[in-house]
Amino acid sequence: MSLTDPEEMYRERIHRGRFGGLILHWSLPSTIVGLLILGLLGSFLHHRFYRWLDGERAEDQFTATWFGNALAFLTKAALVGSITLAYRQRIWYTLRTKAITIKGIDNLFTLTENPVRFYSKDVLVRAGVATVVALATWIIPFAAAVSPGALTARLAHVVYESNCTMPTLNTSAQSGYTPRKPKYGIGGYDLVLFNKSEGLGDARPITSPCRGYNCTLNIIFDAPWYECQEKSAAEARKALDTMDWKDIENRHWAPRGPVTVFVVSEGDEYAPIQPPYRDDSSNMQSYFMDEPTIRVGYVVDTNIPVVAGSTDSNNGSWKTIFELHWLSCDLFKASWNMTFNFTGGARSTKVKTSGKRRVFQPPKMGPGHPDYRENALYYGFGRVTRDRLSNGFGYKDSYLETMKYVSYHPLDNSTTRLAISDPKGEIEKYVLDMVLTFLSTPYLESSLNTTVECKRWRYENRFHYNRSNIWIGYAIGIFATLVSVFIGMHYIYLNGIASDTLFSKVFVTTRNPTLDKLVKEYEAARLAEEYGGGGFGSTPCCGGPRFGIIDRVDEGVRTASGTVGETEVMLGAEGYRGLESHKVGQEAYRPIGRGI
Repeated sequence: MSLTDPEEMYRERIHRGRFGGLILHWSLPSTIVGLLILGLLGSFLHHRFYRWLDGERAEDQFTATWFGNALAFLTKAALVGSITLAYRQRIWYTLRTKAITIKGIDNLFTLTENPVRFYSKDVLVRAGVATVVALATWIIPFAAAVSPGALTARLAHVVYESNCTMPTLNTSAQSGYTPRKPKYGIGGYDLVLFNKSEGLGDARPITSPCRGYNCTLNIIFDAPWYECQEKSAAEARKALDTMDWKDIENRHWAPRGPVTVFVVSEGDEYAPIQPPYRDDSSNMQSYFMDEPTIRVGYVVDTNIPVVAGSTDSNNGSWKTIFELHWLSCDLFKASWNMTFNFTGGARSTKVKTSGKRRVFQPPKMGPGHPDYRENALYYGFGRVTRDRLSNGFGYKDSYLETMKYVSYHPLDNSTTRLAISDPKGEIEKYVLDMVLTFLSTPYLESSLNTTVECKRWRYENRFHYNRSNIWIGYAIGIFATLVSVFIGMHYIYLNGIASDTLFSKVFVTTRNPTLDKLVKEYEAARLAEEYGGGGFGSTPCCGGPRFGIIDRVDEGVRTASGTVGETEVMLGAEGYRGLESHKVGQEAYRPIGRGI
């Protein structure tokens, strides 16, 4: 064979080494990084999936949970896989640089599979970095187990923007009312004849316009309103002494008398019998001449003891001082802003009034006026209110402390026989109830339906995504994986190779007569039988095996596991690159960095 034959053989060996090394070098690091990226992608998709479900109806919880668990296990498997491959690079570095017992080697190769293997002196002392990386493969599954619990189903207050149809009033439509052609036919009602219409009795409940939901809505319309003003104490004392209170004189008011509450109307009511018809201009047939004002007189117990013998004591009849009050209430056309809330079948209402103005235009208002019919509606409303509040009076006979016969009054407290705590608010409530009666009564000439925006809401079973639950676990796993990947890449660089722990790899790196020395006392081990983990695994021979250069031959170097004394440390890719300048015939070769 010519001299060139060994050179050709060596060049062919270098070519095969380059080609094989290229595949080996890039496939494993790419897999490590690829699994890391897959884990990051899985965690992001898991987050996006739960975020997409957040707030949605929890209709198919099984499918959502199953898909979330699948993403969680995908993420966990990818991160653990990346760490495991990085961990194996550290194993080879440890085996190349340190003498470890056979049992320690066994533990290192199975740390990611059996947590009991962590209980080893060699593992903890001689392979600390590898132990930390392997530990990460056990931590990540526990961290990832928290992530599926980030999605739960719970009752949530859900609001829907919608449109609702509600009854409302249009009192201006009364001006166009034609008695001979009622809008709802013979079954319709006219508020001008409120006190005589059979259909206007007790208020009917206003049904919710959003069946199956709770809802809140707002309507605005014009309706009658009584505005009451509280007069000062001085004005009240003067008014109760000097004003016309019909049959009640100043001596009748407590504490000088027994009357505690009384209501009168100030102004001329519409006369049922109008002035006789005449051809001259004095004919006032069907004219409105006034809109009476409601006056409410009442006394309040101050709980201040009276001075014996004083006027307030009424010769000992009263024990405390009474304070005189009176209200003046006028009828207006007002803009009602009503907020309805229907919750669980119950209705609540809030009212704000504004834009108050009178419909009646003094000094008189006849049938020819364009607002005459509307004013008749308001007058009819006021008349019913005035009649209701003028029904009876409050009466307290302090001599007897109780009174068998007392005329009932809506502003009277039946227990104390004094005025209720808020007469003004009670009058406003009565007006509100009257208007709600109109809204709940069908077929009114002035009624109509309106469509308004409303908020429908109810409690629904909805998905709830807790971001912290998912990212705490994933952050731990991703951080551990990143650290492990950096460690793995670092030791790939130091080793000069990217290797695995497949049996074939272990087999080709341990072919060495030294193994015969290690097992010569354990014949069963030569037959691949169990040796029970006795002295064979725990007793180092000749310092323990180390993987490195064990022999030099004409074609290069041979690597295997041997004792510290018979192996040379083999690290880095520099040795491999040095072979390119090798010349056949040299006595020594530089250490080679590839060949597993």
